[in-house]
Amino acid sequence: MKQKRIRLFIDKRTSAGQREKIIYLAIEKGCNTLVLSMDDKYFEGKNEDYKYIKLINNNALFIEAGGHNLRMLLPRKKYFFQRDLFRMDQGRRKTDHHFCPTNPRTISIVSENAEQLFSRVLEKVTTPRIFHLLPDKNHENTWCSCPACRAFTPPEQYLMILNTASDALAKLDNEARIIYLVFDKDPQAQGIIPRKNLIASKKLT
Repeated sequence: MKQKRIRLFIDKRTSAGQREKIIYLAIEKGCNTLVLSMDDKYFEGKNEDYKYIKLINNNALFIEAGGHNLRMLLPRKKYFFQRDLFRMDQGRRKTDHHFCPTNPRTISIVSENAEQLFSRVLEKVTTPRIFHLLPDKNHENTWCSCPACRAFTPPEQYLMILNTASDALAKLDNEARIIYLVFDKDPQAQGIIPRKNLIASKKLT
């Protein structure tokens, strides 16, 4: 029987000292899983002497990767040369939130970056591996309104990107899964079919 994972999301800006205190309290409350951003210092592999890492190892905590990491799939610096990769709002391209998922070039870059990100953290994520790819906080429905994207709702645009990322993950580990958030009332009404390695959730758990 698989052990239920009780999760704690840790902000990458949290110091090593703060992490030790937070993790200790979380363990007392029954937490057995830590979710760390894919660009978290934990995955650098140079901090093994930190007390919080020893606390993780001594308590055999599960490690998952992700959070509000969706924006990491398309570097904002590309905006200066390829604005059509990014979302359109009232006729203008913007870098603030998300991308243009109907642009084939966007999908190609997202696929490449997703594979690199997953590869970077794969060894330190507990099997069966779980990842989280969440849109920008408080901007879950802020997506593209270009002529091609207007045919798709924000949840459908989100799923287009998730499907691309999940395909990249499957190449590395076909048993791994991505948990994503459902923001509309009826997820079955979405026109985009999620890949089999995607798990829908209505809250962060």
